Order: sequence, then C-alpha cells, then structure tokens
Amino acid sequence: MKQDDSPSEPRPPYEVSGNSFLSYLPTSWVPIALHPPTPGFLLTRAGLFSVACIFLRGAACTWNDNIDQDYDRLVARCQNRPIARGAISTTAGHVFTALQTVMGSTAFFLLPDICMADAIPITLLFAIYPFGKRFTDYPQAILGFPFAFGIVLACHSIQVDPFATRPAGLLWSTTALVVANVLWTMIYDTIYAHQDREDDRKAGVKSMAVRFRDSTKLLCSALSAIIVSLLVGVGVFAQLHWIYYVVGVGGVAISLITMITAVELAVPESCMWWFQWGFWYVGGSLLGGFLLQYSRLS
Repeated sequence: MKQDDSPSEPRPPYEVSGNSFLSYLPTSWVPIALHPPTPGFLLTRAGLFSVACIFLRGAACTWNDNIDQDYDRLVARCQNRPIARGAISTTAGHVFTALQTVMGSTAFFLLPDICMADAIPITLLFAIYPFGKRFTDYPQAILGFPFAFGIVLACHSIQVDPFATRPAGLLWSTTALVVANVLWTMIYDTIYAHQDREDDRKAGVKSMAVRFRDSTKLLCSALSAIIVSLLVGVGVFAQLHWIYYVVGVGGVAISLITMITAVELAVPESCMWWFQWGFWYVGGSLLGGFLLQYSRLS
C-alpha cells in the first residue's frame, strides 16, 4: 500500500505491508497480514457480521420456505413448517423476509461502500437458490457461491483488495479459498438433502442428493480431495507457516474423511447430525489454522 503523510487522506483502520500479498487473504477466515489488524478491531468486525448474519440467515430461510411451500407439503420432514401448514400466510412470510433483510443490511452502512455492492450479488443468489431446485440438479452449487462471496465482502470490509493482480499469488490464493468454500457447501448441503431424498424425488425436487443418490459418497470424496488440494494451494501461494497445514489443512482433511465415512445417507438422523457437526469440524479446523497463523504475526 502506498503510504501518504497527508492528513487529508482517509486511512484504513490499520496499515498493511506494501510488499506482501499475505495482507490480502480473505478476511472471513481471519486476515493474514505481516502487520495485522488488532484483535479488538477483528472482534468488532466479527461481531458486526454475526449480528447481520442472524437477520440475513433468517431472511434467506423465510424466503426459501415461502417459495418452497408447495414442495414442503409433499415432504414429510417439511410439512409442519409454519408457511407450509398455513399457520403463516404467504404475504406475511414476504413481509417478514423484507423486515429481516432491512435489519440485517443496516450493518453494511457501517462498512466501506463497496461492501454494499458486494452484498447485491450475494442477495440475488440467495433469492435464486430455491428456484434452482426446479431447473437444475445442482442447487447446492448455486447456494455455495453466495456463501463463498462473503469472503470477498469481508476482505473489502477492512479495505483490502482480495483480487489484486499484483502480486500474482494474491489472486490465486483468494480464488482457491473461494472455490474450496463453494465445494464445501456442495458437500454438506448434499448430505443434508439426503434426509428428504425419496420424498424430493417423488415431488420433482432436484438436488445433488437425488441426482447422485447411488454415488454420493464417491462424489463427496472427489470434492473433498479437490478442497484439500485447494487449501494446500492457499498456503503455498500465501507462503503460510507449517502450522496452517497441520491444523487447517490436516484438520479439514480428517474431518471430511470422518464425515463421509461415518454418515449413513439412508438414515435422516445421521444426515442431520453430520450436517450440523461436520460443518463445525471442517470450518473450525480451517479457522483454527488461520487463527494460529494470525497469532504468529500479531
């Protein structure tokens, strides 16, 4: 970053090194910087995102339930959802969706302007997701992109460019992490969808669980291998410490192997358990790797 002593120039909340692309790694997994932001600043940002996510996740779930209500009435696990059973009207559901969206979006007014622009494609993709079950076997891929694009938004929230072309390693490390995030969403949401696989098939709901019902574990194993390779690439391009590979990459690999081996796809309770806890095992391992890398630089 170019340094300027002029008091009239607005400054970011911390100074980053001008000769290292480590500063620009996606910040939703903790910024990796030679001159990192303070823990207090990161906690403030994390708290802001957490509050926003409570409302925005609620908005996405309400929207999904409203759009899918006709399908939900045909799926045993979903029949008792408030909108599907008629306890809440379609109009009330849309109003509640809008209210939660507005409340969650207020957080973006406390962030750089570009974060609001980042939020637009994220919102549109979440809005499209429930319709994806009608026209593609890969709605999980649609769902993965808005989650992954949150990495870009988080980077911009601390005024770093995740896709700067110089140095080249920055672009590649960011891209690898984004793609890994998309693939991870595809895995855990496919396992989640196996709870309703037969009902979905009869109702005409498309999903990767229906499309690959006889080869899901093979598919998830292949995706897992790609994820681990991409995370190794993140470390190589960003020149991260060995502790990232041991805790982050190693933890993710072990978690994925355990999850795919242990889950019983024909048992809904097993699918739900691994959807809930596998998410934390994989995400927690990667976050732990980045936190330890961050602690070495603080």
